[in-house]
Parts: sequence; structure tokens; C-alpha cells
Amino acid sequence: MAELTFLMNADPAGSGNRFYHFAKKFFEAAGSTVEEAPASGQTLEGIFDRLRAIGAEQSVINLVSHASGFGSMECPITRASQASGRRTMTVDDLQDALANKTLAPPGPGIVSGKTKIVIYGCDVGRTEAFLKMLSGLFGDPGELLAPKRMGVFKLDGTAVKYRQARTWSVVRKAPLLPAGQAAPTVGWPAFRTAFVTDADTKFARIAIQIGINSGAEFKTLLGTAANAATTTLGPSFFFEEGVDIFPTGTQTAAEAAASVKPRSNGDPVKSLPASVIDVDDTALVTTISGTDAYKVNPAGTRFAITVILLAQIIEEEVVIAEGPGYRRITTSKGLAPPVGPKPATGGGGGGGGPAASPVSELQTILDELLAAGAAQADIDALLADIPSGDAAEGLAMDAEDVPDVTDEPTDPRKVGLS
Repeated sequence: MAELTFLMNADPAGSGNRFYHFAKKFFEAAGSTVEEAPASGQTLEGIFDRLRAIGAEQSVINLVSHASGFGSMECPITRASQASGRRTMTVDDLQDALANKTLAPPGPGIVSGKTKIVIYGCDVGRTEAFLKMLSGLFGDPGELLAPKRMGVFKLDGTAVKYRQARTWSVVRKAPLLPAGQAAPTVGWPAFRTAFVTDADTKFARIAIQIGINSGAEFKTLLGTAANAATTTLGPSFFFEEGVDIFPTGTQTAAEAAASVKPRSNGDPVKSLPASVIDVDDTALVTTISGTDAYKVNPAGTRFAITVILLAQIIEEEVVIAEGPGYRRITTSKGLAPPVGPKPATGGGGGGGGPAASPVSELQTILDELLAAGAAQADIDALLADIPSGDAAEGLAMDAEDVPDVTDEPTDPRKVGLS
């Protein structure tokens, strides 16, 4: 059966970011059946209804969506919430939907322990609670995988490639570019210097724990990435994520800004990265709160928080399995890791030759057993005896509305990023 791919939205008219356009070309070339979003955008309810209409057990379901490490996807849960103005699905939304049984899962005859759900988007794989709740809402598929890094669909000749980008985030009390301007107020050279200084101060404490010269290596790597970066899409580029803060009830704009609770673009990281090249947002989360808010207008009737990111595209095939590029949630003991629509032969999304993950080591062992003549039934029995330790469970976690990626590539012909 062909993989089934859902596009959660379409690129806005005139947008330079052709994320969904290139994603469609990528999956069609891979032989996937692509389901485009309705004119108003896709919802999880719409996906479930479509799966029931198809009425067949699915092996792989791809969800293509703009997403965020703050735990969100561009896909409201229900049509009613979409009609009320919701554009995203957050941890809180998933928790409420599970608690209130808002949506019935598609059913075991459609999403089963043999089904794999793969998300293509940005950073949402950093938030485990989001993935576990989404898995629960689908009815506990065999596994669900989501990216830990930014996702990029890029044109290479006539073919589209899926790549990831490492990012470094710094909180600023100002937008990346003043309204109507093509460069920061201080100019690109001074902006790059200040950004590298601040990012090095933030991330160097992780880098220096890796090796004796790692601190200096990291600063060189960061400086190289920033050297020619602007907001134009290229090997490296700057963009921003913005949080607009809206008062509720009798709150003033300033009170609403002050009340924003601390939240991070991912779960706390408990282990060192494999190498200096992996010291990025996947190794150290960025936390924002009301203290980071600033006035958007002189009257102080609007406040916002801005996170500015430097991104560097990793020119390697993306391995869609537990590792530096993806997080895997599994409820089935008998599923081997997937490789995605285009089987990868190189290293993972980490880009620096990181140590093999337990999942990839297990796959190597299984391949060797099969090559030696072991029966597939014996392999399945072996897998069934391995505890997954990742069963979906409802987790309580606060999360407010999340940032929207506001970057707009100046070359719409070649790149689409989530």
C-alpha cells in the first residue's frame, strides 16, 4: 500500500515560503498518495474523517505541517475550533481533547499497531508530551516520529530534497527587521557580530564539556554559519519566531505580557551532544517568559516576544528514526525503525558523524540475522520480547499559543521551510 500524506495547509498567495508546494512534489515523486488541505486548512477532525472514508488499514501516514519546538502544529483539532479562529494545535489542546473525548480515533481497522505516523515540520519532536498525546488521539499507532530540527524542502535541479537545518536561538526585544526594511537597524555585519557573541555565550557552556578545544571550535562553526547570512534562504540564513500577546478579560496589554508563563522550545536536554557540530537548539532549549516581552507600538497597546534564529542547512539525507534528527514514540513491540519515503544510506540529521542510536544498532543486528538465514518469524518474535518503554500516556503540561514562523524567503523557486 502506498504511503498516505496529508498536507495541513497551502502556501499563502504570494508567499516566498513554498513549503507545501515542494512537499507535495517530494511525496508524489516518492510514490505517496497526497491529500491536499481544504481551502480553509486541514484539521485533525478532517484527517480522521478522511481516514474513515478510505476505510483501510494504513501502514504509513505522513503529516506535513508548519510546526514549532514550543509544542504546536499548524492544524487545529476540530473544525469548530478552526472556525473560531484557531490556527494551531498545542499541548493544551491535545490534553483537553483527550480529557473531553472530543474526537474518536479513526479506529483499529485504520490506525493499528502496525501503523507508522511520520511528521514533517519544524522542531515539534523536541516536546515529548505533545507526541504522546497526539499518538493517543490517533488511537495509539505502532509508532509516531517527529523532527527535532527545522525541516526544509529544497529544489535540486528538477527534484525536491527533504533536509533539516540546525538552528541557534537568541531572544531579542525587537523584531529581526524593522518594518519595511531589508536589514537590521545596525546593518548586517554588526548584527552578525552581536548575534554570534550572544549565541556563543549561551551555547559555549555545552560545547566546552565535549572536549578541550570544543569551545573554540564551536565559536568558529557559529561564525562561519553567520558569516554571510541574511534573511535570504541559502546554506545559512536568519529568521524569527514571534509571539503576539493578546489580553484576555479585563487585562491591559502590559498585564497580559507580564502574565506570560515561562515556556521552552523543547524538553530539558539531559545528555551531551555527540560532537560540537550538534551543539544547537537540540542541545539547549530556549525559554521565554513575560520578562522578554516588549512594546510593539509606542502606545503600549500591543506586546510581543521575538526569538531570532540562525539556521544552517545540513546537506545530508534525513534518517527518519530515533536519533539526532527525529524522536520516536512507540506503542508496539514489533515494529522495526522506518527509513522514510526515500531510504537513506548516509548518516543522520546531526551532520557530524554522531554515535549510532540504539535503534540503528538494533536494525543492523536484525539485518545481519536475516542475512545469516534467520526466519522473519523468529525476528518478529525477538522484537516482540523487547520492551519499548514508550507507551503513550496522558501528561499534564501547560502551554500557551505558540510562535509563528514569520520568515519569508526571497527566492520562492527553490526552498520551502516549515
